[in-house]
Amino acid sequence: MRTRNYAPRKRPVFLILFGSVLALWFWALAEESNSLFLPNEEGGWLPSAEERVGRSPTARGSLEIRGTGTLEFDPSQIQSLRSDVFQSGHFSVFDVLVHLADQETIELEYEFDESADTYVIKTLNGLEGWWYDAHYAGGNFERTVVRMDHYPVKDGMDILFYLEDPERLTAIHKNFRQEIVRRKDNGGQVIIPKVTVRGFQSSLSFDQVVVTAHNARADVFQPGVITVLDVLLSLGEQEKLSSLKLTWRDRAADADSCTFTHQVGSETLEDYLAPHVHTMSHIHLAADVEIIVSPEYVEWLWVCL
Repeated sequence: MRTRNYAPRKRPVFLILFGSVLALWFWALAEESNSLFLPNEEGGWLPSAEERVGRSPTARGSLEIRGTGTLEFDPSQIQSLRSDVFQSGHFSVFDVLVHLADQETIELEYEFDESADTYVIKTLNGLEGWWYDAHYAGGNFERTVVRMDHYPVKDGMDILFYLEDPERLTAIHKNFRQEIVRRKDNGGQVIIPKVTVRGFQSSLSFDQVVVTAHNARADVFQPGVITVLDVLLSLGEQEKLSSLKLTWRDRAADADSCTFTHQVGSETLEDYLAPHVHTMSHIHLAADVEIIVSPEYVEWLWVCL
């Protein structure tokens, strides 16, 4: 425990236009000149990351701890505890919390839970049972179930730590442990039991999808980190999708009125997820920067403003 005091069947063409509005860190709908079509001319499904680089956070930010107040931080002073996940200059919401403890602004006791592959808060300012919500500029809180040391920080985001309902917090950590067991049972591979893409009039469903890393966001993550986008790229390589269009978005304000949004979850979390009935007014993690470990399902839904 570490303590910080103060401290091979070809599918018909199915063109996927997808995106969640994550400012500088995502692929979505945009101008044709800024689009990438897969497979490429050589028949490959590896997206080129050239000239598609998200900014590291540079502006002073803030983190709110309910019951304590809002605390500011300087991103230039933060290094990620998850150097296995993040490239230099990028870090998670949990790293911000640890930084505040290093600055003797808060009292924090935490440990790395190998059974869940994540850092967990033991106590914060002497209390147990903490969880967090976060969203990017212009959005709203969404009741996240993403590991707090996997959620990337960017300029202008809101971060909130609060005392969570014990049943929900138990379900979140149970799901994390189930993911590690599932991955171990699959010999270290990420195999998703069910992947679904739902359109207006039809849907595609895939079972036991083997997912590999394509390093589309090598600007943010270390090689080998698997994201939700890798699910689609893996399906393409397996000839279960025949075409895919990805487009880089520089600003959330450029987002189109209709788009695919995704949900990652499990039966354990079924009663604790924020259903994706909303549209682009809620800014959440886009598929290329949402890390997956070994989820039970991934689903895409087509939504419009």
